[in-house]
Amino acid sequence: MIAWTDTGTVAGFRLFLVVSSMVVGGLAAISTIAAFFGGTWWPFDYLANLRWYFLWILLLASIVYALTAKGWLLTVFIAALALNASLIAPLWIGSQPQSTGENSIHIVHLDAHGGFDNKDAAMLWLRDSEADIVLVAGGTSEIIDLAVTSDTDWIALVAPEIENTAGQVVLAKQEWDIAITPTGQGSDTVLRITAGDADGAYDIITAWGPPASSGEKADRLQARLDTIKAVTQSATNPVVVIGNVGATLWTHGMRNLVSTTDLRDATKGEGYLSTSNVSGLPIVGGWVGLPLDVVLMTSAITPITFTTGPDVGAGNLPVSVVFGPSA
Repeated sequence: MIAWTDTGTVAGFRLFLVVSSMVVGGLAAISTIAAFFGGTWWPFDYLANLRWYFLWILLLASIVYALTAKGWLLTVFIAALALNASLIAPLWIGSQPQSTGENSIHIVHLDAHGGFDNKDAAMLWLRDSEADIVLVAGGTSEIIDLAVTSDTDWIALVAPEIENTAGQVVLAKQEWDIAITPTGQGSDTVLRITAGDADGAYDIITAWGPPASSGEKADRLQARLDTIKAVTQSATNPVVVIGNVGATLWTHGMRNLVSTTDLRDATKGEGYLSTSNVSGLPIVGGWVGLPLDVVLMTSAITPITFTTGPDVGAGNLPVSVVFGPSA
């Protein structure tokens, strides 16, 4: 512990550090525990999205408290820190099945609900991605006009029902069967795109909607996840779930989806892949953003390549994944 000369300004500064670490660290520790009870109350489940932040807050609080005070709170901070770390560490230490390298499909998902700073630049990047399927959440008919008239061979499979209104957009290089399932909450829907050929077909499931920041939005999120679960369980082909569904994989709803289906987190082993709207900031963006875009796969398939970004001037960073059969 630092040896303080507790007089005057130094004493006041020390007291400030002690109280601040106790308050901030205490709140982070309480929130860490509360987030395990997301099934009982929606605010608790919303807190689970912030586990990455709690980890760093608790680390800082532990250091400051250890240097300025003595007490049992340090044990609490470290225990809460370890709990968050145990849930986040698999992003680095996890692994995926090996791929056969055959019958692969390339998907790009882009959450564009915040609009584009430069639509032409975004379309150029999407074109150069050479994706087989492009999913744009929060896209408008303008995106379709730009995409299908540019130097690509995409066709629009799904478009928002109302012109210039944000919704789900699906672009592909050929016609695929698409099933649209309403969630029963507002206009939210879950899309299932059946892609592939006789040698291997896949069901690609995507949805889009807000996080559970209110009781109404929590009901919408639960209906969205319930519908994804039902569509996954009824699928006859290997399944990929990709998109910003409104929750990170640390929430109760997402953990329940994975535990009750054959789906697994296909981002494990890829590191911390933040996609939220601050993720494109220089240097710090990847550390202060959240991994809002989830990618789940059933056991028969596995990611071959997996990347996020670059910043194409949209609301979130794009996610690009090539997947195929597991070896």
